[in-house]
Amino acid sequence: MPPPPWTLTGQGLIAVYVPAPAALLGALMLLRYATSPVGPYDELLWVEAGRASPAGRRPRVRSIVVSTPESVVWGRRNWGLPKRLAHFEWRGDEVRVTGEDGREVAHLTFRPGGLRLPVTTALIPTALRTLAQPPLEEEEAWKLTRVGASGHVTLAHLTVLHADGLYPALSHLRPRLTLGVPDFRLVFPVPKRA
Repeated sequence: MPPPPWTLTGQGLIAVYVPAPAALLGALMLLRYATSPVGPYDELLWVEAGRASPAGRRPRVRSIVVSTPESVVWGRRNWGLPKRLAHFEWRGDEVRVTGEDGREVAHLTFRPGGLRLPVTTALIPTALRTLAQPPLEEEEAWKLTRVGASGHVTLAHLTVLHADGLYPALSHLRPRLTLGVPDFRLVFPVPKRA
């Protein structure tokens, strides 16, 4: 049984969007965990900033798919993340993600950049890096998780060919900023309840 805290390492891609003038800032994240308490796995998620919660406006993971059943179970149980199982098919800098029902969740191509810069979330205000997840079916309380991360970033390019299974509007939008993350260390602590 892998309860929190979890420390994970890997690589990924982060694309920041402003979907519409009245919409919330959001980010598409594609992550490949090399190490975690439940082993290596892939993850694709859409997170929105500034969602209302009992702790005030906080980021919230709206949609998330992962490649292993263990990640689904423990992500839901530990942090209230609405994880679903999916299949990730990689071909170099291209990935197709298919849900358990056989429907395509997303089809992405990306190109990482060159110059690597060190980063840490320690410089980001706590409210902006504390996920507030509403109760799932089996839960009664919100879960507030102050995520910590460090690693390196580089400018990157992303093309979203399909994302109807994650966040449909992304196929018609361009990200404001896309960062490749060639290496990271991510810490998910024990969440607080609200």
